[in-house]
Amino acid sequence: MQKRISLLAAALLLGATTTASASSDWTGWHLGGHVGHVSGNSDFDMALAGAWSTESQALRDHVVANGSDDLDVSGAAYGVQFGYDHQFGNGMVLGAELDYSSLDVSETRQTGLQPTAPFPTLSYDFINRMELQSQASLRGRFGYASGAHLFYATAGWTRVDTEATASITSNGGYRKLGTSSETLDGFVWGVGYEYDLGNQWTVRGEYTATELDDFSFDTAYVAGSAFVTPAYLETVTQDVDFNTVRIGINYRF
Repeated sequence: MQKRISLLAAALLLGATTTASASSDWTGWHLGGHVGHVSGNSDFDMALAGAWSTESQALRDHVVANGSDDLDVSGAAYGVQFGYDHQFGNGMVLGAELDYSSLDVSETRQTGLQPTAPFPTLSYDFINRMELQSQASLRGRFGYASGAHLFYATAGWTRVDTEATASITSNGGYRKLGTSSETLDGFVWGVGYEYDLGNQWTVRGEYTATELDDFSFDTAYVAGSAFVTPAYLETVTQDVDFNTVRIGINYRF
């Protein structure tokens, strides 16, 4: 994915048939699209309650250690952006931008049946999955323009649609599943470079980092579970942070 993005960026620059003017004016509205690559980290932390208090400490430690994990999420992003910039006489540029990205970003981890230290005949299987589905951001831009070149920093609010799954099963008939679809608010910041191709078209490269709020959800017994009562309770606390590298093209009007 990253190789394709680099090739696309090179093609845009080499394919430009016009020469940007040294007096490029960055004031005005712009509308465009982007593609990129997302990579990040998602932490699953499992906490036990209820009837787990009647089990041995060794078994509880085994379940917590294997039900908690870090996932390395990655995938593609593509979308659109719309914004306005104002260039001052000294070359400083101040602006704002609204963007939306469809995300194809996920990671799944499954342990398989793992024997437990206190009970060698008892095995547990754990599955964790995190999926990022879309992102919308409203960001400010502050930069410096030198002719056809614009260097900028950006920061603002973001909202990301996510879906998380955690399951725990055993060869003793214990079956639990928890899922949560959340729209998470957070903070996004980054840096970028934009180049004026002339004839109102620009291309740019951008790096952003996204930090989102944490959320929690509980597992529940599923059909076929040999356990219903007493109530064994698992609560998963989830977080996700990720970085995006993307290129884009804008039409300025």
